[in-house]
Amino acid sequence: MHPPFDHVRFITELGYTLIVVFLCFLIYFKTREMFELTKHKGIQYFRNTFLFFGLAYIFRFIFDLIRIIGPWLDVYLPRDLMGPVFMLFTAYLSTMALLCLIYSTIWKHFSSREFFVASNILALIIAVAAAYSPPIFMITQVLLLIVAIVLSCILRKHFSRIFLLYFLLFAFWIISLVLVIPGRALGFELRLALEVISIGLFAILYYKVAKWIK
Repeated sequence: MHPPFDHVRFITELGYTLIVVFLCFLIYFKTREMFELTKHKGIQYFRNTFLFFGLAYIFRFIFDLIRIIGPWLDVYLPRDLMGPVFMLFTAYLSTMALLCLIYSTIWKHFSSREFFVASNILALIIAVAAAYSPPIFMITQVLLLIVAIVLSCILRKHFSRIFLLYFLLFAFWIISLVLVIPGRALGFELRLALEVISIGLFAILYYKVAKWIK
């Protein structure tokens, strides 16, 4: 006998993911013209931050989709396998997003080749470690966000504007980390409220970026 299909949860997860991914790719493509005109590496890697964020959310939704509809379709994947695989890919993509954000500030001090090698090695190490111990994922993400904010405040000239953008990203990503917790542990109402807040923060972030590049 199939377990009941949770339509409400499926729709809310789908809606949340589509909106966030849409905004991520909208920022990515909206900043393309500025990058093509200036060839500024800082802008290039700032754009890549949202590309990796969008990919991380797509992968997270695929995982949630399997978890929600899998039993209904008689697809049962062992939790001992799904959890580590999910954490491995999510941690890698999320870490690459944050490393791109950091590199968008310090790109003058390191070559793109050095960044590519170092960032992939670090992201893989964090991803493998997070697959074995999920708290490592949250700890490293928070630390990388703090590093990105501190560096942006130290090295950027437009302090108030950049700080606001990074603070919005920080708040959005912290909520995203909380939403990684399984739905039953959070409760539907709390999870929905956090998703609405998360979308609101990202919409403000998009507005600020769009206004900034005009």
